[in-house]
Amino acid sequence: MLKSFLMAAVATIAIANSGGAHAETAPLCATPDQAIEVQAVYKVSSGARLVPAMAARQLDIPEVVIASAMPAVDIAGTSAEGFEDIWTSVTQWEKAFTLIIKEGHVFEIDSAVPAGKRSERSNYFNLDIDAPFGGHIRSDQMSAIYALALPGRGGSVARSIHFFDQSGVTAFSVVMGGEAGQPDEADIKRFDATMDLVKSMGSVCPG
Repeated sequence: MLKSFLMAAVATIAIANSGGAHAETAPLCATPDQAIEVQAVYKVSSGARLVPAMAARQLDIPEVVIASAMPAVDIAGTSAEGFEDIWTSVTQWEKAFTLIIKEGHVFEIDSAVPAGKRSERSNYFNLDIDAPFGGHIRSDQMSAIYALALPGRGGSVARSIHFFDQSGVTAFSVVMGGEAGQPDEADIKRFDATMDLVKSMGSVCPG
């Protein structure tokens, strides 16, 4: 009962704020000079597992621009128009955790990603209220979505999906394995399916 009450209250606030102003739009793609800087950072062995947020602090370049130029085992970026299909694909992962970094605070939600649907009353994509965690996502205020398979230590691979806002910052990301435990072959195939889906949607950057 309490959870339903709280969700109703949040939904009311969300509807009231759903027409809020968009963040200032950042460039999405690295210039040739920025690409050289990004590649240099990732050539350093200690930087192999750097997610875009960490590299952005080193280079003072927007995170989404970092993602557009970083080397990886595999990588694909597309516009936010494909959000719902990509989100549906991520809900199929069994071992995942959602990562939110805000003002230096780090939230890690160790749970499979819940399903959701587009609201009929607002611009929100609403997560199922009976899931382990809920929320309301403004995909219309995202600029890009990247699937990243980054090289890790000992030949491992770090797999994740990053959702960027219009200022070029990672709004949140979903990581396969990690704190949720190492993914098995079945889950790796699920990630590969998500990667293939992102690739099929067309690149957010030319070339």
